[in-house]
Amino acid sequence: MAKVSIIIPIYNVENYVKKTIESAINQTEKDIEIILVDDGSMDSSGSICDEYAKVDHRIVVLHKTNGGLSSARNAGTELAKSKFLMYLDGDDFLSLRAVERLLAVMKKYPSDFIQFRYKEVDENHEDDEKEYCSNIYQARSSKELFENLYKLGGVAASGATKFVRKELMLKVPFISIQHEDEMWCTQAFKENLTVTYIEDELYYYVTRSNSIIHSTFNQKKLDIFQVMDARIGALAELGLDDLLSNTYRKIFITILELYREADVVKEDIARKEIKGRFIKYMDQIDKYAFLEVKFRVLFKMMKKNFGFVKIYEIYRNRR
Repeated sequence: MAKVSIIIPIYNVENYVKKTIESAINQTEKDIEIILVDDGSMDSSGSICDEYAKVDHRIVVLHKTNGGLSSARNAGTELAKSKFLMYLDGDDFLSLRAVERLLAVMKKYPSDFIQFRYKEVDENHEDDEKEYCSNIYQARSSKELFENLYKLGGVAASGATKFVRKELMLKVPFISIQHEDEMWCTQAFKENLTVTYIEDELYYYVTRSNSIIHSTFNQKKLDIFQVMDARIGALAELGLDDLLSNTYRKIFITILELYREADVVKEDIARKEIKGRFIKYMDQIDKYAFLEVKFRVLFKMMKKNFGFVKIYEIYRNRR
C-alpha cells in the first residue's frame, strides 16, 4: 500500500495538466499513488491522463460524468488505497518535496491533518528549493481551529493545502457547492480533531483569469450564504459565541462585494436575494459584528435604505 494518495480532479485543462501530473510523478517520495479523476472533460485532458497511466504504474485513472470539483474529489477519495490523502487541482502543481516533508511532519506530530501553505505563481513558475520552516504548532479544539481559519484566511480554508487522513475525508466528504472548501472546514471543525500547522509553501496555486475564484459574477457565488448559515449553526452548537463577530463581519462584507458584482451585470434576481440576506442577518450583524467606522456608518445607512449599498463602490475605490 502506498504511503500517500494524491488525488487530482481534472476538467478541461489540457494546456496545464501535464505540469500538474508531473509534479506528482516527480515527488522525492516515490511510494505514492496518483489518482487522476477525469471529470467529464471535453478536451484532450482525459486522453493525456491515459497516456501517463501507461508509463507509470502508480497512476490510476477514473473517467466519470461531469459532477464538479467536490464530486471528483470524493470519487478519488473512494478509490484511494493510502492512509493519507492530498488534493491537487488539475492546473496547479506541488513542490517536489511536498510529500516527503509532510510524511516527516506527520510522523513527528501525529494529527488528523496537516495544514500547510500555498504560493500564488504564474504558469511559468518552477519549484522553489526552500529550507523547511521551523515554526510548527498544533491545535486540538474546535475553538482553535475556527480561530485559525479566520486568522489565516483562504489558505486555511483550501482543500488543496491539507495532508489529511482518509478516514476523516470519508466521514466528512466535500459538498457540491461553489464554496466547498469553506463548507468542509465548517463541518469538519466540529469534530474532535488534532491539526498540525506548518508554514511551508508546498503547493503552487497558478493564477489565471478564468479560474473559479477569479471568474465574473455567477449565481453560484451566492452559495457562500449556505456556508455562512452552516458556520453560524456550528459556532452556536459548539458554544463559540465569541467567534460570531468574525462570521457576521464576513457576512456583511460578502453582501457588499456580491451586490457590487451582481449590480455590474444587472442580475436582478441575485440583487434581490442579496438584499433579502441583508434583511435576514441585519439584527445579528448589528449585535455581533465588529465593523470599522466607515463600514459601521454604511451599515446604519443601509438599515434605513438598502439602496445606500452602492456607496460601497466609493469605499472600495479608496482602498
